[in-house]
Amino acid sequence: MNILVFGAQGSGKSTHAKYIAEKLDLPYIYTGDLFRELAKEDSALGRQIKERVAKGLMVPNPIAIKAFRQYLSRLGLSRGVVLDGYPRNFAQALSLSVKIDLLISITLPEEIAMERLLKRKRHDDNLASIKTRLDLYKKETAPLLAFFEAKGAKVIRVDNSPPIKIVQEKIDDLLKDRVGNKHNA
Repeated sequence: MNILVFGAQGSGKSTHAKYIAEKLDLPYIYTGDLFRELAKEDSALGRQIKERVAKGLMVPNPIAIKAFRQYLSRLGLSRGVVLDGYPRNFAQALSLSVKIDLLISITLPEEIAMERLLKRKRHDDNLASIKTRLDLYKKETAPLLAFFEAKGAKVIRVDNSPPIKIVQEKIDDLLKDRVGNKHNA
């Protein structure tokens, strides 16, 4: 089962994507970490990514698609994968080599998401870059929910406002209904 965990920056999608991957014993791919690792490299590609990430901008599609495909090709995905942070726009969605079976949309009010992002104190989490990323999410990423739903992915919406334990219990219940997997217990 290929699962895409979806949500705006600061919504808690990565926390829950990791939890789901661990719960179902599936590989977890977070392109934010992948791009931050590439940005540390002293190379033309690394510098280009670093500059974009620092400004809160997306990594250009040709670079993002190539990096993601290379990374994906190294993993054994016969049982599925949990994706977090990719795809972020239609070009990336169209280039995706795996079919998304389940899309879990993590929601949270924008003001709470911004507050959380500012508290993490990452170098690319300043007010200007956060606003840029949230605007890009609304414009380029949010429409993908309907795209994947039209392609047959089941969509589950999860409100991340309650405490984490309650949200994870809800996710457990939803996964039991959607995924016949012994790791759900």
